[in-house]
Amino acid sequence: MSQEQRETGSGAAPGQASMSSDLVDTRRFQRAGSLLREVVFELDAAGRLVLTCRAWERLVGAPAEAWKGRPLVDLFHPEDRDQARALLRTAVARVDSPARLELRLASGTQPRWVEVSATGDPERLGGVLGTLVDVTPRRLAEDAAATRERYLGAMVEVQRRLLAPEATGDLYNAILEPLGLVAGASRAYVFEFHRDGAGRMLQSQRAEWAAPGVSRELESPDTQAWPVDEAFRLNQWMELTRGEPVQGPPEAFGEGTTPVLVAQGIRALLVLPLTVHGEPFGFIGFDNCDELRLWSPVELKLLAGAAGALSLALEQHTADALRVRTEATLRRTEAGFHLLIEGFPDPVVVHTTDGMLLSVNPAMARYLGYQDPAELLGRHLLGLVRREDQEVARRHLEEAQDGGLAARSHEVPLVRRDGQVVSADLVTLGVLFDGVPARVTVARDFTERKHMQAQLMLGDRLASMGMLAAGIAHELNNPLSYVLSNLEFLHRALGPMPRPLGAEELLEYQQVLDDAREGSERMRQIVRQLKVFSRVDDSHDEPVDVHRVLDSVTQMAASEIRPRARLVKQYGDVPTVRANEGKLFQVFLNLVINAAHAIPEGFTEEHEIRLITRVDAEGQVVVDVRDTGRGIAPEHLRRIFDPFFTTKVPGQGTGLGLSICDTIVRALGGSISVESVPDHGATFRVALHSAVPGAVTSPVA
Repeated sequence: MSQEQRETGSGAAPGQASMSSDLVDTRRFQRAGSLLREVVFELDAAGRLVLTCRAWERLVGAPAEAWKGRPLVDLFHPEDRDQARALLRTAVARVDSPARLELRLASGTQPRWVEVSATGDPERLGGVLGTLVDVTPRRLAEDAAATRERYLGAMVEVQRRLLAPEATGDLYNAILEPLGLVAGASRAYVFEFHRDGAGRMLQSQRAEWAAPGVSRELESPDTQAWPVDEAFRLNQWMELTRGEPVQGPPEAFGEGTTPVLVAQGIRALLVLPLTVHGEPFGFIGFDNCDELRLWSPVELKLLAGAAGALSLALEQHTADALRVRTEATLRRTEAGFHLLIEGFPDPVVVHTTDGMLLSVNPAMARYLGYQDPAELLGRHLLGLVRREDQEVARRHLEEAQDGGLAARSHEVPLVRRDGQVVSADLVTLGVLFDGVPARVTVARDFTERKHMQAQLMLGDRLASMGMLAAGIAHELNNPLSYVLSNLEFLHRALGPMPRPLGAEELLEYQQVLDDAREGSERMRQIVRQLKVFSRVDDSHDEPVDVHRVLDSVTQMAASEIRPRARLVKQYGDVPTVRANEGKLFQVFLNLVINAAHAIPEGFTEEHEIRLITRVDAEGQVVVDVRDTGRGIAPEHLRRIFDPFFTTKVPGQGTGLGLSICDTIVRALGGSISVESVPDHGATFRVALHSAVPGAVTSPVA
């Protein structure tokens, strides 16, 4: 049997070759999966787990071996399993287009969400390949942010209604509807306290809002002149007098009122005290008739702020209070708005329409590394943003009209006091502050998401490095061999004893040393390329010479290019670009390797990979990576940058390379596109902004 047969297994029996191939595929599958934070899996035609990776146990909490042979749908919440089965049926028929769905896991006391991506296995009839990605943090963050934004909008509307002149006659009904809707309540109402002839404290309902289909109780005798000491337990009454909210199921309240609450269909209720001139005045109540769900601490803080604003408005409309002190009461109402902002858990600032900071809550001060929020007052909002990103932030703020929701920026980097840069998502609302138009901006930290993206990019780099390892070793071994050979020759030629050298000997030895130095320089360049490629400082951008990056890439990928095609460099006169050298290296290395893999080995003279640089009409630096390989089918072009989509044969690609290229280029403010005709090659085009006007151009090769 030949050496080639022993290496490829072509001389083995068919059954042995099949088993060997399956084993190799399994090892490749597991090795590729170990580089990812996502779970990669394979199912048989019955939907049972056949193969997965190490990340399974981290996500599921049970060893992968314990799940092999079990249906994948058992992993999901019982209410989501029909959706999971439908997804898998769809995936089997969609080999080239993965189906995606977010489902809940069955394990754990707290809900956990995963994004399931699945596609049919082209090599196993009825089989399915897919991934599981833990999206619980994102779902929770989105839900929390949506809740906060919803409440903030409702609080602004409540303040507007309380301050509107038409609200003077009916404060309660003006605010109960927006508060009931944002709180997800079945009913919202106001009770006032009063005393009977014997001095006993009573409570009577004065206003009510009810959701569609929920009975109204305003006219019920049970809601009028009810003794407070029967409605509340003693500890609950003490909490109300201290200004604290009370909530729970009907059974948690006074024994005399529990049957009444149950008869009204109440599953949970919340009571927020109203205080006027320092005395208990009544309360705002919220009923939930659908489920026993308590309101979260964030919701309690925001609703308590609304109750405080109503208390101040009641003081304003009390008989003698604000006829002589209108301006002071308005300031107290603004103070209620201040309290609402102060208690908001996310970073919040109030600023003028041109960006001057009027109020900063403690969460924003902590987020930016300041001890006292007062240190930020009077500064401009754009002064908290990196200089190069201020134009993006300015456009974001201009989109916020008074009373409207601003379009959300993808990423606005803010600068902390210590100089550290954090990534934030900004939402801006128009409000009235001290009687003049102003804006409230809420920041949501996206720094952790950027770290996750960096980890994914690092995984792609490691995968590329693993694929090129043999070629890199060969590139290092060649110069190392003749460096050692030349040094050994000198060692033998010079001998242990000093002696005079002739002119011809000196010339020969000088040539030997020059060759050794050339080999050492080649090894130094390879090491430098590895250092650039492994650099993960994603936050540092600087002027980068694209020609230098392309030269390093082609040297790194030489072992992949050499057996397949000629390399042609068609460099134009282009300026430097504003980018991260390690990121650009990753982009162009992926593109060059993909170009090489699109060409079969053994036809070097018939194929070429051409690198073209130029400046387009808009002043952008354009880099074309063009190959003469098999090209890309038209139906694949629109999905070529989708995650986990690949046109390579199974086991040769993860489908992440081009997706990461797209993410990196877009983050740099550039664009990436592709043109291809089947059997006539493909051209990937990357357009990047030049570093600065008048930047030094790269030399033409």
